[in-house]
Amino acid sequence: MLAKEREKDRERNMARRIAELRPAPRPRKDVVLTKMGTPCSPSWEPVWIKAVEDMEQELGRRCCGAHAPDERPCTLGSNSKNGRCRFHGGGLGVGAPKGNSNARIHGLYARRIQQCGPHCPQWKSCPYAGDDVKALPEAKRPHCVYEREEMDTLRELDASAHEVYKPLEERDLYDLEKTPYPMHAQLLMLRENLHMLQVMVTRAANALSTKGFTTQSVQQSDAYYATYEKPSALLVAHQMLTCEHRRTLSLYSSFAEKWGIPTFAHP
Repeated sequence: MLAKEREKDRERNMARRIAELRPAPRPRKDVVLTKMGTPCSPSWEPVWIKAVEDMEQELGRRCCGAHAPDERPCTLGSNSKNGRCRFHGGGLGVGAPKGNSNARIHGLYARRIQQCGPHCPQWKSCPYAGDDVKALPEAKRPHCVYEREEMDTLRELDASAHEVYKPLEERDLYDLEKTPYPMHAQLLMLRENLHMLQVMVTRAANALSTKGFTTQSVQQSDAYYATYEKPSALLVAHQMLTCEHRRTLSLYSSFAEKWGIPTFAHP
């Protein structure tokens, strides 16, 4: 009888702690369409829907409406079921990973990803390139889908190696009452910096694949003329980025040595 009472107390304490930790559910919103029939994202507030409608009125056609880098509605064509363009709706799983703390800071780090445009060394072969993107002002060009995909893949690999999220129902009371991991926010930021540096290393490597590793330099005077090869600026940038990646990884390792790796994060 005493064991049953203890079990009930444990269940009540578990339910209480889960209720304290679980964020309040967001109310579901019905699908809203703009005046021209573009489906609105459930996360859009009325003021943003109005901004999208104004943009569509200005363009005289439907548009994607997602947040462009200039913080105005994206003007690319709406060509997916949810109303977004190929960059914001249907491309290669674009978006923050679901169900873990990385999703909270996805937008912050996504801003460091390069924008799509003719400056990209892969522009001529990229399926996302197009005259519609080229015609956009630089401030409105969407972020590179492939870099965002690489960023998300790195997050998923990191999560598979170090579990950072466990559903509340799967935790025991000891874990629910335990003090959160020290400096957990800083650890997440370090991880994101590592991911972003890796994306930038890949970006430099892509540029090197088309531009080359060396550049020709000329020295001359009235009595002297010589040419020689020296490392290109892209190669130097690649070396600097890999160096910075190693330094950040070393700092991350110091966290692991001092506190270990967290098995999960509080929501």
